[in-house]
Amino acid sequence: MKKALIVYTNGTEDVEATAVLDVLHRGGVDVKTAAIHADGSRLVNCAHGSVFLCQHNIEDVEGEFDVIIVPGGPGTKSYTGCPKLIDMLKAQKARKGLIAAICAAPGVVLYGEGILQDPTKASCYPGCECGGKFSHDGVSVNADENIITGRSAHYAIAWGLEVLKALEGQKVADDVATALLVIND
Repeated sequence: MKKALIVYTNGTEDVEATAVLDVLHRGGVDVKTAAIHADGSRLVNCAHGSVFLCQHNIEDVEGEFDVIIVPGGPGTKSYTGCPKLIDMLKAQKARKGLIAAICAAPGVVLYGEGILQDPTKASCYPGCECGGKFSHDGVSVNADENIITGRSAHYAIAWGLEVLKALEGQKVADDVATALLVIND
């Protein structure tokens, strides 16, 4: 079974964190959630009122994952203040493991921390590019860097389905999309 880690912080975009979690669960992925809090807390207050109790605090997370997922939102900058998360993302990249980020996270976290090298093959929320020239696509798959990005909460399910496809294949992603009544234009 494939393993995913989704990180959360105060101000995480509710839809982005919830959509990818749901899509991956439906696809049979073993998903772990971790809060980014220096005090060891697992409780996260999201940007629009949702409150999540994560399974772990990032400091307690051990092992490797098939994908590390970073949702965006107004709290995104706090991810860069977490050395353990940045080290995990850099190690994931070094071993060619999958990384997924959406909204502000591709620019602020991945590009800003030197994890993403080619922003033209990534999507990012407008105004969060950190000087990079990003794609305007809703979802971008950068096969060269093994990074999947999304532009905003509007694309959260499509982004989650791309992550699922990378982990479990096209058929599983199509089955989940069908169950969700996703319409392919």
